[in-house]
Amino acid sequence: MSCNKTEKEISECLYFTISKMFRMINRIAEEAFEKIDICPTHAFLMMLLKEEKNGLSVNQISSSLAIAPSTVTRFVDKLVSKGYVVREKMGKNSFTKITEKGLNEIDEIYEAWRGITEKIEELVGDKTYLERTKKSFKEFVEILGKDKKYDKVSEEFDFWII
Repeated sequence: MSCNKTEKEISECLYFTISKMFRMINRIAEEAFEKIDICPTHAFLMMLLKEEKNGLSVNQISSSLAIAPSTVTRFVDKLVSKGYVVREKMGKNSFTKITEKGLNEIDEIYEAWRGITEKIEELVGDKTYLERTKKSFKEFVEILGKDKKYDKVSEEFDFWII
């Protein structure tokens, strides 16, 4: 199949390329997590909570994961329903804490993350290239984030959250 002008323009578009890569990486992540009852995005939250014995507020989680507070609430609701986290009230504040059941899932979560890395390394075939790319992406995000308009947490960016 030959590539017409529009297909070429699309394939050379940075937005299209990054979006396509995200979908590919997300599929790899979903495959790595299909053995456990947690999606990749919920796993980030559980990993954060594992380190915080006193729990975290919605705003703290929102800031750490760069997602909207309403998305955090949906994540927490789902994890509460599975018994992996609890909400505890302290005065006017609410904190989310990981439960013993949630802690019991942590090893499997880390195993799934290793599976993502291993699959990407297998597909790319060059760890040095992968490390350089990861560093470049991190720098790219930091550059874009200098404009607070694009760094802020916003509902419009929650489309990718499972």
